[in-house]
Amino acid sequence: MIFRRSKKRDSESAVEESAEEVGDDELGESAEADDESIAHDESIAQDVEGADLAALEELEWRGSGPYDISEVESIESTEESPKIDLGSLILTAVPGSELRLQVAEETGEIVSAMLVLETIVEPPASANQKPQSYSSALELGAYAAPRSGGLWAELRDEISRSATEAGGTASLGEGPFGVELRRLIPVTTPDGEEGYQPSRMWVAEGPRWLLRGIVYGQAAIEEEADSPVVADVLSAFRQVIVRRGDEAMAPGDLLPLTMPTTVAPEPDT
Repeated sequence: MIFRRSKKRDSESAVEESAEEVGDDELGESAEADDESIAHDESIAQDVEGADLAALEELEWRGSGPYDISEVESIESTEESPKIDLGSLILTAVPGSELRLQVAEETGEIVSAMLVLETIVEPPASANQKPQSYSSALELGAYAAPRSGGLWAELRDEISRSATEAGGTASLGEGPFGVELRRLIPVTTPDGEEGYQPSRMWVAEGPRWLLRGIVYGQAAIEEEADSPVVADVLSAFRQVIVRRGDEAMAPGDLLPLTMPTTVAPEPDT
C-alpha cells in the first residue's frame, strides 16, 4: 500500500459538507460534464423516490462490519490482515491500494483518510478482450454520535441542501447500510473543464459513533450492487474498526485521527 499526505484548506465538520474533487487523472472520468451522466443520476433519484426510508432506519446493517473496537478480538496486524492504526480508525490494508491522509492546512490536523483502490475486471471467457482496470476512492471519517443513534437522519437533509445550493443534486435510496445519499456536485476537471462529480455516501452508526464513507470514481456510478468494483470498496468499508474513546464529545464532532507509525509516507503534496 502507498501512503501519502495532502493538505486541505478547510477542515470539514459532519454538517458542513463540500464538493470533494478527487482531482487525479485516474478518477477524472467520473467528473466529466455530459448530459448523459446527469440524466443517469436523475433516473436513479426517480427510481428510489418511493423507498421506505423509515423501514431502512430500523434495520441493523453492521452484522458484517464496520466494527466497534469492542466487537473485535484483536487489532494486531498480521500478514493475512495488515492493519493501519489511525487512532479513531483502524483500517485493513488493501493490496495495491493507496492511502491518502488529508490534513487541514490551518491546524495541521488530519480530517479524513482516503483509500484509492484499483479493481481489475476480467472479461467473459468468450470475449476477446483484455481485463479492464477501474479506479474508485473511499473517503473515511468518524464522528461522535448520541447513544440513541439517529445522527445520520438529522444530517443528511443538511448535506443534501448544501449539494443543491452548490448547483448539484442529491437523492436518497437504499444502500448497503440502509439509507444511502447520492450526489452530483459541480467541479472543475483536471483539464480545466466544468463537470459534475458523482458520489455516494455510506453511513454506519455504532456505539456513540457514526462512520461516514464517501465513494468516488467508478464505484459511485455502478448500478449493480454486487459488481466487482462496488464489492471491493464495500469490503474495505466493512473492515474498518472504530475506536470511539471515552471522552465527552458533542454529536457531530470529528473523532481525531493520528499518523500511522507502521507506514512511511511519501512527501507532502
